[in-house]
Amino acid sequence: MFKKVFRSSFLSLFTAGLMVLCLFSGPAQAAEKTTIGREDHSFVEMPEYSRPSPPSINAVTGILVELNSGVILYSKNINQRMYPASITKIMTSLLAIENLDFSEKIEISYNASHDLISGGFDWRFKEGQVFTTEEALFGLCLNSVNTLGYALAEKMDGSVDAFAVRMNERAAELGALNTTFTNPHGLNDTRHLTTAYDMAKILWGAIELDDYRRIAGTDEYYLAADETRIEMTYSHTIRFLHSDNSLYDSRVICGKTGWTEDAGFTRAIYASDGKLDLICVIFCSDSADTAEADVKALLDYGFNNFSLVEIPDFGGNVVMEGQVQDEDGQNRIVTFSAGSGKSLTGAACLVPNDYAMRTWNLNLYTEQDSRVVRGRASLGGVALAEYPVTMNLVSEETKAVYPTDPPTESAPESEPRGSENESQASTAGQQTPPETRAPESQPQNSDKAFPLSGGMLWLVSGIVAFVMLLCLVAIFILIQQNKRLKKRVERRKNVRPEL
Repeated sequence: MFKKVFRSSFLSLFTAGLMVLCLFSGPAQAAEKTTIGREDHSFVEMPEYSRPSPPSINAVTGILVELNSGVILYSKNINQRMYPASITKIMTSLLAIENLDFSEKIEISYNASHDLISGGFDWRFKEGQVFTTEEALFGLCLNSVNTLGYALAEKMDGSVDAFAVRMNERAAELGALNTTFTNPHGLNDTRHLTTAYDMAKILWGAIELDDYRRIAGTDEYYLAADETRIEMTYSHTIRFLHSDNSLYDSRVICGKTGWTEDAGFTRAIYASDGKLDLICVIFCSDSADTAEADVKALLDYGFNNFSLVEIPDFGGNVVMEGQVQDEDGQNRIVTFSAGSGKSLTGAACLVPNDYAMRTWNLNLYTEQDSRVVRGRASLGGVALAEYPVTMNLVSEETKAVYPTDPPTESAPESEPRGSENESQASTAGQQTPPETRAPESQPQNSDKAFPLSGGMLWLVSGIVAFVMLLCLVAIFILIQQNKRLKKRVERRKNVRPEL
């Protein structure tokens, strides 16, 4: 009996031990993330503003995107497929951070140290050397070590070909649909192609990983020697990150450089000034200096010429005045209040600086094939936000033709300038904010209330007549009771008590 109990207890402890071992040797924990810019990662065109002239760049293709709005501020051949060179390593780093534990050991294999084209080797990295995932990532992101990219790919999927499948699947998830990666390092392959548009999407996904920003934004990293390797110092190839460099730019957060003879000089940079978040990608500049000049010109163009603006709150208790057309096509004066607004692009509103200080106007419009009235706020004549509208009052001479509580869902985002029927609704406050046009701070419920319809009028009249009839019946009953009471009093007066 004792042996059975002992055996059972031993098996239970052994099973528990295996579970703990599996827990600690299983997949890496989810990478910590910070959402940067709009959550859906959409790229959109700026509304129809007159924008400052963009710079001219040497690169064959390039893109500049503001992430909070998703607005593409600059584009040049953004869907042309190009060799990315080493900015490929952004995807390799992203996948390593998402799938490996930073303390895991990465050993350089024979293939990782020999299966590279001429010029792709770094003499410091040899077969048998061991690095942690974090140490390998610093070497990959700062010094662009191809051997470490190869070793990370083998660690995750066993081979470069299998890892390339993972790369392309993740690229598609990020919205990079014109990308075909074949290796983790970016050395030339006729099938290894992407676009400026796609690379901006991939970098956006990477910078939301806290560890990617930390590692790829470090200017220098020291690595001590051990029994398998020599002492090393990784220095970032992005000159914007080095405070002692003449190109230093405090707005640049992180990114990657690249070069091969066929690809030319490529760059993928994330920068922020605390207000705007910009991604700049260029392909095939003719020198490192020219590539840096292209990036600097595009970043300055974005930071110096555009601003984010907040959607105004017109105040739900403020009553404004405007015009709408009734069902007979007649213009009628109405008063209304606006609810909470929603951006027509589904994200923050970006405008050229010339428009940022202008006055917002709120216009009434009716939806196409509907009698629902809504409001649209515009800046410089371009509609940016939509508001649900509550019709509070209408002028005495007209009938009510609009619902008092229209639905609050937004109109389609595909028409940022308003629908065709917006011309049927006159504006409330063209030169001044709508708040200044408000006749009173609270709606008045006086003789300007909506007139009753015919059916409602008959119902009210019937109720009033019934109440009056009940009153007459009650008065008649009281009169009869009063007469009976008087007769009783008279009878009592005529009765004499006997002496």
